[in-house]
Amino acid sequence: MNDYRKPKLFCSVLIILLILPSCTGTKSWLSKSPAGQTSQALAKKSIEAGEYQKAIDIYSKELQKQPKDQQLMREFARSLESIRSSADRASEKEDFAFAGHTYYVLQNNYAKFNSVASMLSFNKAYLNTKLSYCRKSLSTQGFEEYREGNLNKAIVLWNSLLVIDPNNKDIKEAVRTATHQKKNLQDKN
Repeated sequence: MNDYRKPKLFCSVLIILLILPSCTGTKSWLSKSPAGQTSQALAKKSIEAGEYQKAIDIYSKELQKQPKDQQLMREFARSLESIRSSADRASEKEDFAFAGHTYYVLQNNYAKFNSVASMLSFNKAYLNTKLSYCRKSLSTQGFEEYREGNLNKAIVLWNSLLVIDPNNKDIKEAVRTATHQKKNLQDKN
């Protein structure tokens, strides 16, 4: 090849390489964080660590940048399904504190799922039903422990309930009562 054609070929290839990523719509989803990780990798690590709110925030932020990125939307939907499955498994194992907290995170962020709602196997009514069941179960378990004299267990269960039902006045009063009784028993001993 002639020496004068090499710079033209190099410039043409360089221009194509610069234009191609902006046409594919994947530039921001694969953009790197200050720590050098892609947003996709950070979201997946957050889910693996049980940091569901963080993962949802990462996906939401990326969808704001690239609202028509179908690959990103599919990945977000798959991740939300994974989070819901974790909550369902915990509920089946009667770990209502974890299940309830996970359903609570999904429910509180449901407005962020608009772009992927049609891809999900669950909706807000499903989350409300599951969350209600977790609340009732935690309350019942707490009162059972309280009646058996297991004040520490009752307090832990009720505090878990308050994480997903922070305005529950009855449970707040139950925690105050159990804590006061526990203190009186300790003072007595």
